[in-house]
Amino acid sequence: MTRDVYRPSEYSQDAVRRSIAKLKSYQDGDVAILEVVACGSQAIPYLRAILFAREPSGLFQIRVRVVDALAKLGAREALIEYLEAEPKILDPVERVGEDAVINAAALAVASVREGRVFELLLRLGQRPVLTGVIGALGAFGREEAIPVLVDALQEDASRLTAESALKKLGRPAREALLRTAATQVTSERESESSLRRRRSALKLLAEMKVPRRAWPSLRPLMHDADANIAALACRICLDQAPAAERPDAIQRLLSLLAQGDWMLREEIETCLVSHFDKTLGAIERQLNSIVPSRENAASRRLIESSLRRVTERAQAVAKSY
Repeated sequence: MTRDVYRPSEYSQDAVRRSIAKLKSYQDGDVAILEVVACGSQAIPYLRAILFAREPSGLFQIRVRVVDALAKLGAREALIEYLEAEPKILDPVERVGEDAVINAAALAVASVREGRVFELLLRLGQRPVLTGVIGALGAFGREEAIPVLVDALQEDASRLTAESALKKLGRPAREALLRTAATQVTSERESESSLRRRRSALKLLAEMKVPRRAWPSLRPLMHDADANIAALACRICLDQAPAAERPDAIQRLLSLLAQGDWMLREEIETCLVSHFDKTLGAIERQLNSIVPSRENAASRRLIESSLRRVTERAQAVAKSY
């Protein structure tokens, strides 16, 4: 079913072909999209042929324009058919280009709220690198997509999209995130993808708020081998756990100051500033407990600088009220 589009009577097949040729131009292609759409349904067979053609070079801009034109023409059946085809591509260069087209097509059909489209996106989402597919799945707002969205947290390209979708899903997503974050890794060395997924899950939980009953499952993470995960767990403890558990979180955060990179130190400092009234005594004890020596001189300077910044920032915040 195509949308009715105004088209002058002079739009002959030759005119359609000229518009399609202009669409394929790297210089004028973006401007030509509206010209092609103005040709109406006559343009759909030409657009479909370009969409289904393989592009070994990996260049995807023309076919992404084709997706845009087909969507504007209301020809979403052609886009669904393309996504269902799932071409088997082994060449990595061609694969990158094809993925860009798949992402564009997935986003274009996200408004088709039909079960078959959702199932198709779920299947495509087994490759979490497909950001457009993850975004289209999130647009459905269905709980069945949660496992795919959680898996997408491991991919740098799709993480922000998946995080946004999971936050919108709310409580059902929170339960899945708790299971993901609290998973105990038994292997000697945890994979980077697992670490990225757990860090992201814990960050989302810190933003979404963790129910008191769930805190015991996260408590061991304050002493996780990964410093970023440990810091996030400590942040959740200070924000939401019983007061009796906070001293352990504060002490752990202070011990992490010298272990992480500058980004982690910045996050820890921000957390300490937010809870300065609870952490002041521990900060002073930490400074007094470091015995100066040649071996720990660099570490002591690093910790002292961080804690000095925490104090200055907290004082500045207090003055602003």
